[in-house]
Amino acid sequence: MPPRPRWWHILQESRRQACIAIDFYNRPGDKGSYLDFVVHMHIAWQNLLHADFEKQGIDFTYKGKDGRPLKTKDGDTKTWELLRCAEEAYSETDPVRKNIEFFVGIRNKIEHRFQKSLIVATGARAHALVINYEAELTARFGDDSSLSSELRFPLFVQSLTPEGVDEQLKLRKKLPAKVKTYITRFEADLTDSVKESERYEYRVLLTPLKGPKSEADLAVTFLRADSLTDEERQDLTNRSRTGTVIVTEKQRDIYLKDALTPSRARAEIAARLPYVFQQYHFTQMWQKHGVRPPTTDPSKERTDGRYCLYNAAHDNYVFTQAYVERCVKEIDTAEKFRAFFGKDPVEKSGDS
Repeated sequence: MPPRPRWWHILQESRRQACIAIDFYNRPGDKGSYLDFVVHMHIAWQNLLHADFEKQGIDFTYKGKDGRPLKTKDGDTKTWELLRCAEEAYSETDPVRKNIEFFVGIRNKIEHRFQKSLIVATGARAHALVINYEAELTARFGDDSSLSSELRFPLFVQSLTPEGVDEQLKLRKKLPAKVKTYITRFEADLTDSVKESERYEYRVLLTPLKGPKSEADLAVTFLRADSLTDEERQDLTNRSRTGTVIVTEKQRDIYLKDALTPSRARAEIAARLPYVFQQYHFTQMWQKHGVRPPTTDPSKERTDGRYCLYNAAHDNYVFTQAYVERCVKEIDTAEKFRAFFGKDPVEKSGDS
């Protein structure tokens, strides 16, 4: 068996750090540590993006004026920190990036004696941090890399009684002033679309499941909204058939300012490259990135909303400026082009 590539080892460390982080979060009482959760998720995210950059052939090391890699005090090569990685991987207004930036900023503001209050105030963002991680993990490295086989739904008693709700409110009031100030200032610069996005803050409501139990029941049942009839959706709403999570396929707003047709997106990428970039190159890129479903997939709306959106009115797809930027960065040198497509680029002729 040939040796594993370097990115694979970086990815395994990322997954290990994520599991450690979630374990710290779910531990009861004083055994848990929100600070350790944040620190280990920070490492997990950084390694995840490093692994992806390594796989894509993106150099994520800092260079000196002489072009040589800079070294840390310990003699190791100095690589991009998480914020720099997020800048490379996501657009400035991406909710995933804003969620990461929130936790980078709050990391040094966590005090052990106030961590319960902080969990109450920021727990929904912590859920988003983990859910985003899992989504990026499988999107970039496939379903086999998922943490689903490592984790399980935790048992808890938080907010299941009126007394529990009162306790949560009391804890929120104990939040240190500097943390309240940080949260207020951070969110003041966010757009409503980011603040309302589940990729920035993931909020759920859980209530007990009633009725007869079947052998096939799980603690939590997941249903896709598009798999239900109108009557079934209304029945679940009216009767509060709890314990079921309905996964909704959101209808994205496709008329964004930077929305581009495939041919326009291809043209913008080509204009910024020194060599030929045809439509078939663009098709290969979105297929490899998985930003939209295959043509034969009936669920046409399942796109990566950061990069591609489905236009139901015209039954076609449009791409964002962020995707143009991503594509250019991945193939803007002959070496990168060769690594992505497996062949040398063709230089543009004088009249191209």
